[in-house]
Amino acid sequence: MKAKSKRATSSPLHPALAILGAAVTVAAMTAAPAVAGNGAASAAVAATSPQKADMAELFKSYNANAGLIGHSWWQAAVALSTLETYQQTTGDTTYAFAVLHAFLDHSGGNFENSFNDDTGWWGLAWVQAYQIFHQHAYLAMAETIANYVHRSWDGTCGGGVWWKTNAKYPGGYKNAITNELFLELTAWLHNSIRGDTKYLRWAKAEWSWFDHSGMINSSSLVNDGLRLTKNRSVCVSNHATTWTYNQGVILAGLSQLYKATRNAGWLRVAERIGRAAIQRLTISGVLHEPCTGSGCGNNTGGDAQSFKGIFVRGLKVLAVTARTTQFSAFFKKQARSIETRDTNRFHQLGFRWGGPIVFLTSYSQASALDAIVASLKLPT
Repeated sequence: MKAKSKRATSSPLHPALAILGAAVTVAAMTAAPAVAGNGAASAAVAATSPQKADMAELFKSYNANAGLIGHSWWQAAVALSTLETYQQTTGDTTYAFAVLHAFLDHSGGNFENSFNDDTGWWGLAWVQAYQIFHQHAYLAMAETIANYVHRSWDGTCGGGVWWKTNAKYPGGYKNAITNELFLELTAWLHNSIRGDTKYLRWAKAEWSWFDHSGMINSSSLVNDGLRLTKNRSVCVSNHATTWTYNQGVILAGLSQLYKATRNAGWLRVAERIGRAAIQRLTISGVLHEPCTGSGCGNNTGGDAQSFKGIFVRGLKVLAVTARTTQFSAFFKKQARSIETRDTNRFHQLGFRWGGPIVFLTSYSQASALDAIVASLKLPT
């Protein structure tokens, strides 16, 4: 858990996106009134579908000047993936322009900062954008990001990527989320690039290391990361919080690795982790973050506000990839609970999916919207 920011950078319009850029600027001008309306407009949207109303509410947090949803650098990447998943699932292209604008506003800095997990979230957003829009610039950016993160892989702990690019900083460690993101990104890149061998090799090395790292505990839950002994010679699990998002990204990563190799054993591992999370990280069947008080955030934000949606999104990738219905009841239960206990009359979605409605931010909105969308088009 950490709080960080990333200054905005800019770059000239990428040649491959020049014509599209003009088109989506017009789309942005057209769409703006629909997402910034009053309560009556929200009610009209809600009459169409809950997810449309929830998406419209999320987009009120869009900062056109910065090209970001919300103010947190990494959570803006997560929210962009929420938008992309919403569009893929519903077919609603109202907000597609925001994808291009995020790219144009920040591609000059390659979406990099000193935290490899932050950078990794943007990598995933750009692979997903490539899947939707088929613009090579997005795929090239995802490759640039994967190559950047790989620079932080070394032999400490037997392998793995450091959380920060400066591995020597006090308290430096290799954590689960950074390495899970690297697994998903590299496996997904392999599946997107014809003839690739490099990214598949990296993905296999990542999973082999992760699987033997000790971060997956005896309950089949993923701990936060690894702790180095004082002489930095031994790495052991830090036994820190089993955050929900650590259980989710690994599911998507293993699903992508399965697509690359057709090794069904990786799906079985993912299903076991998914079932363990549902059993141990829910209250009355509703997903619950293992945190209290300020550790969960507040009305201005917090890392944990994004976590549950990330888990559900990863679980949906697994369910679709494995063509399994074993998680369908879970998806439906999350959506029903959010809609009945965690949604106010303005279609704002809170942090606690089982209620009461608290911590209303763009991050809680995107997270709960992920769960709403995940309940649609379930495997049969």
